[in-house]
Amino acid sequence: MITDTLLTNTWRPQNKIASALRRGEFFWTIEFVASADHVLDDDMIKVDAFVRQLARRKEVAGFTVTDRVHSDTDPDPVMIAKHVRDHSGSQPLIHLSGKDRDMNDLITSLDEIKVAKLENVLILTGDKLKDPPSDRRPRYLESVPAIRTAREYHPDLIIAAALNPFKYREEESVAQYLKLGKKILAGVDYLITQIGFDIVKHEEALFWMDSRGYRVPMVANIMALTAARSRFIRKHQLAGVTITDSYHELLQTEEKELTREQAAARVTRRLALQIVGLRLIGYSGVQLTAITRTEMLETLQNQVDYLSKKCPDRITWNKAWKEAFVFPDGKRIANPAPEIAWTLSFRQVDRAPLRDRLKYRLMDRVHSFWFEKGAGAKLLTRTIGKIKRGSKADQKLVKLERAIKGPLFGCETCGLCRLNATQYVCPETCPKGLANGPCGGTHLNTCEFGDRECIHSRKYRIARDLKLLTQLEQWLIPAVPEAYRNTSSWPPYLRREGPKVIKKKRS
Repeated sequence: MITDTLLTNTWRPQNKIASALRRGEFFWTIEFVASADHVLDDDMIKVDAFVRQLARRKEVAGFTVTDRVHSDTDPDPVMIAKHVRDHSGSQPLIHLSGKDRDMNDLITSLDEIKVAKLENVLILTGDKLKDPPSDRRPRYLESVPAIRTAREYHPDLIIAAALNPFKYREEESVAQYLKLGKKILAGVDYLITQIGFDIVKHEEALFWMDSRGYRVPMVANIMALTAARSRFIRKHQLAGVTITDSYHELLQTEEKELTREQAAARVTRRLALQIVGLRLIGYSGVQLTAITRTEMLETLQNQVDYLSKKCPDRITWNKAWKEAFVFPDGKRIANPAPEIAWTLSFRQVDRAPLRDRLKYRLMDRVHSFWFEKGAGAKLLTRTIGKIKRGSKADQKLVKLERAIKGPLFGCETCGLCRLNATQYVCPETCPKGLANGPCGGTHLNTCEFGDRECIHSRKYRIARDLKLLTQLEQWLIPAVPEAYRNTSSWPPYLRREGPKVIKKKRS
């Protein structure tokens, strides 16, 4: 919950983001991409002037400082955020990515945030590394346990989480929303969507929140999509961002057939209309990406003011939004959503294979007998229950555990087996090692890495068919401590040691 602590603090700069959330005022934030270039003295002088100019705009509540977006070696976002705050006069939102980081890295960042007296964070898992190490498997700190740790460690922090509603298959779409429930139960204050252009999916996210009784504000991440940006995003397959063929064609046609000023005006009009529409349907604000000049912001604000008067309701707005996607020749209309797109109004598709359902039922009984209440659990507790991690006996157990569970589940002996909480689909078979649900980078059920189906789509089908969806929404699965890896999970589990799955309930 957002408390009064931050809002009544007498020191400045103000936390305009927290104030807007508290008062229910629609607000804008401007994304600031932290990169190595921005730590150069000459460049920082230019950035400082830009930040100060934008901070004077009444609609701007603050800046968001990204983490490892430009490269895997971008500078510490906490350092950049402190600089931006001191020059803008308002508290920024710091992105903290889990890319190639563990819980100790998060604690270090939270300590730095406390010392710097910064107050807002967005905690996310992050997209895949651009230049992964060749000598080891990179790890990702998943957002759910990171949010829970941040909430416990720094109770007064304003914590945001990410959501990608722009998914067009049942499994990846509903799995996103179910994981959202975990993030809310872990303690987030508000949500920020991925960049998207499909107003139907924006509405769908609000519908899901309302249907589940989640009273958490939502902010939409939006971008002025030009032809050049569309080419870049599609070429580099920016994780989780959907630009349809018809929308891309519209942008290319505008660039080719219109003057530069006319094409730019159409791009700005679409962005302004999107802001107006998002406010109409109930979003709490927008995060603007790729605003690099104050002139751009001023032009956008003038368009928003004008269109707000012209489109005071959904009927007039819908008409204007449709017209904004008409090709210059007036004969065709682009669609920001794919032609075949699953929504929550559709019935379920593709049942889980029989082998997956049978495997779950069998493994659940095996787990109960050997590790919970059965006679096997009593036997194992007496025989191996006292073996310590890292001992010679433990290393023998590691080999046995991997020999049994490797062929069945793809086990990598992480030392904290969570199979009974992940529908007996091993989370270590996800390239990012995610246990609580999918990241935002899937595309039509395909993993962001592009070489397999997302394991969370498989988990969803099993859970749906066996009526276990509560697990996907309310069971908070802990991160694996690095010290546990390559040790046996069996003796500590029998002793009930180590991080536990937290089984929460929606209020």
